[in-house]
Amino acid sequence: MFTIVLFSRFHGGHHLGNLLGLSYGVSFMHEQEVYESYQNKIKAHVYQDKIFLDAPSFLKTYAMNKTNMIGVCHFDSFEHVYLNSQFEKDASNTTIVVVRIPDSKNHVVIDRGTREGYTMDINEHRAIYKQETIQRLCPNVNVCEISCESLFNKDLSNVTSELNYYGLDINLKYQYLHDVWYRKNAQ
Repeated sequence: MFTIVLFSRFHGGHHLGNLLGLSYGVSFMHEQEVYESYQNKIKAHVYQDKIFLDAPSFLKTYAMNKTNMIGVCHFDSFEHVYLNSQFEKDASNTTIVVVRIPDSKNHVVIDRGTREGYTMDINEHRAIYKQETIQRLCPNVNVCEISCESLFNKDLSNVTSELNYYGLDINLKYQYLHDVWYRKNAQ
């Protein structure tokens, strides 16, 4: 199974990809000290010997096993990744998880990006990062959507419930990593 997490910057996509990867046995970012010690509190990925990069690089560098691969990307690299990869060739075995933009302009995720100097046209991003848009672009692929509000919630079971509806799973034993990420990013 190929799973792509498609998300706008600062919306927790790397963290979600990591949790899915751990749950499917393809990630190596399970050490709490990595989440604790990373200097940039915003990111759940590390750029040294433990690599969890945005697409298209993850196709070459991100860990996978024989049955599962988890990747992450923003919309601006999505077309390149999707059209130039195995995903297009095996669409029936591919799931795209879209992290939906929050409904409120006052949500912590918007503040989070603004503090780091990132500005976005929120209406444009709401039009792009939604299930219907991606399903029109990739009609043969299973596309699902989770709310940013669920991801930026202390209780990981909210995300798990949304993903379970689509047949995906995050093992709740990784709540401890979500606790660290949440403490650094959502408060």
